[in-house]
Amino acid sequence: MSAFRQSPRFEHQDAHKPHAMIPGNLMIIALCALLAACDSCGSNEDAVVLARSLSQPRLAQLFRDVETLSPAAGQDRIRMDIRSGIPDVFKDINPQSIVIDGHTARMHLSGCADDKVLLVVKGIGNNGRKQIALLPGEVKGAVLLWKSD
Repeated sequence: MSAFRQSPRFEHQDAHKPHAMIPGNLMIIALCALLAACDSCGSNEDAVVLARSLSQPRLAQLFRDVETLSPAAGQDRIRMDIRSGIPDVFKDINPQSIVIDGHTARMHLSGCADDKVLLVVKGIGNNGRKQIALLPGEVKGAVLLWKSD
């Protein structure tokens, strides 16, 4: 017998080392995939600049355009996105999705997860004060862009 031969206890541990690396490798791959996916969220800065540059007449028209999309009788919610189709009247602001529920609409302009840039349209169908606010991503607080007279 060789004096350098490992005991069976060490041979057993060494045999499992390559398998022990698999969860770590999978975690690294998952992290890389997540980081790559976050890159496709769009530029929030561009969306905020676009929303802030909308004129008062354009914002008033935007309110009227959203109001025409309000849910039909018996329907609680409307959801549109770029896959299902968004009406051409919103082409200039390029929303990723529009969700209307009740008297409020949310237009997702860019971003993902908790870092979305939204235009929030309130007061649809004479339910409260008619206004449009900008929620600029992770920044706290809404910016009122337009309100009816």
